[in-house]
Amino acid sequence: PGDHTGAVIGLRWSPDGTALLSAGEDGDLKVWSKSGNLRSTLASGPTAVYAFVWGPDGDSVLWSAGKTLNLKSQSGTGRRALSWLAHEGGLVTCVDWNAICDLVVTGGEDC
Repeated sequence: PGDHTGAVIGLRWSPDGTALLSAGEDGDLKVWSKSGNLRSTLASGPTAVYAFVWGPDGDSVLWSAGKTLNLKSQSGTGRRALSWLAHEGGLVTCVDWNAICDLVVTGGEDC
């Protein structure tokens, strides 16, 4: 019931190693426990999730959906949810979040 309906594009462990993020062609971004149980579906959309990263706080998750970046607290108690246009000319294909200076960098088809 919690599986992706398309190919899984990527996986990332949380900074503390207690949760695993999976992103798929189906547009879903899911949080799993270490034992493989689905904790939650953070996002479900029509666009494949190609880029995603845990925030330095271990709670925030940043992911791409087409040209847009989305930010959400996986616990629901952290940063408020945000979305913004990151690239005008194509898909966002990679993202990283610097834990020291709290800056985000992205790359895409238009770079």
